[in-house]
Amino acid sequence: MGIIISLLILSLVIVVHEYGHYFVMRRNGIKVLEFTIGFGPTLWSYKLKSGTVFMVKPIPLGGYAKPIEEGPESMEAATRWVKFKVAMAGMLFNSIAACLTLTVFMYVTGAMPSVLVPFAQALVGWGLPRLLVPVVIGVIGSFGIWLATPVMVIWLLVTGLGNFVSGMAGPVGIIQLGSHMVGQAGPGAAATAAPTIGDIALNAAFFFYLLNSAVAGCNLLPLHPLDGSFIPVLLLDKFGGRFRQKLVNGYRLATMFLFIALIVLAFYSDFARLFAGKVLGQQ
Repeated sequence: MGIIISLLILSLVIVVHEYGHYFVMRRNGIKVLEFTIGFGPTLWSYKLKSGTVFMVKPIPLGGYAKPIEEGPESMEAATRWVKFKVAMAGMLFNSIAACLTLTVFMYVTGAMPSVLVPFAQALVGWGLPRLLVPVVIGVIGSFGIWLATPVMVIWLLVTGLGNFVSGMAGPVGIIQLGSHMVGQAGPGAAATAAPTIGDIALNAAFFFYLLNSAVAGCNLLPLHPLDGSFIPVLLLDKFGGRFRQKLVNGYRLATMFLFIALIVLAFYSDFARLFAGKVLGQQ
């Protein structure tokens, strides 16, 4: 049950991200050919009035909104500003979803992630009404984490590579974490107690928040093919002079190798925990 719920939440996070790209492309006159959730053979498809084909595939580990490649309605014909907005849109929508979910979660439960408690204490100390604290913490715990992720990743790589690698999670680790979280009983329940429907709903909501924050933050890393790579690419395209295409191609190739290395490390970390018999997040 926990694995199924985790996969559904992962799929929903992907829908939020890709809809952000789709929404901004359509708002800026870019024609979208396909809106796809998952990978593999097509299980179900539906053609929208706009001409976009919505498709669902069986492996819920990604998705994409595919724009037309040529012509006045293509991504290539769009201005740099529009390309920038499209690149940022998926992360922005994930952060909005994370902010709303965390804020509602805090109002309902009265709890918050421990890492955010010092911020809440500081806000109360500065005189902010307690009723508004969850709103501000929701912004910090979503948009703040999104924008700070590249800096945090670099800091962890420089100061503690071993801890960084051991703390990474690929698809296996993410689903394992979600299944473990969703299946937990509420505070005060016996260790062997089964979670109630309310427990499952709250745990699923918190996992949804975590995944949205993680997807937004990781996508801001300036590594091809992540969304964050569009920012340096646009800068190189504008200021690279007559060598701009070579610079862009070189940047994409170099950062793609770094991206692949991170993926390999994430899978290694997943399977190391799996074969060691450990649950993600436990010692």
